[in-house]
Amino acid sequence: MKKREWLIVVAVLFVLAVIGVSKLLPSYSSTLEANWGISLPWKARLIEIYEKDSGASFHGDGVRYHVFSYKYEDYIDLMFAWPPTEYPTNYYATTSEAAEAWLDEIDVPAEKRPNYENCCSWHRSQEDNSEIIFFWDSELNRLYIVENFI
Repeated sequence: MKKREWLIVVAVLFVLAVIGVSKLLPSYSSTLEANWGISLPWKARLIEIYEKDSGASFHGDGVRYHVFSYKYEDYIDLMFAWPPTEYPTNYYATTSEAAEAWLDEIDVPAEKRPNYENCCSWHRSQEDNSEIIFFWDSELNRLYIVENFI
């Protein structure tokens, strides 16, 4: 085998190995499914455009934030029965108030945050009082997810 052919074979094997390893690593979608029982609609063609968290902790507590753009709105619309107005969370009067407090905690810049007036929101909490909030801005084709683990 010539040197050039050998390099091509090695390059192809390397690419295949990287793809294989990336399939083994947990994605945010699988983490969301494990922690909350919520699946992101892959048919919406979500692309993560921003993420930030409070970092690793011994107990797994802290704040996680993800922003996705998407191509197909119908699948986002079907995720939840999106309430028309905001409502209280465990510790705050509204979902946007909770999100602002959590995003302040991890220093998310203003331009990376939802414009709450343009968003529908959906909230869930767990027995340990951990909470997740989804904000959907259909004008910008953005899905924002804020998690606060206690």
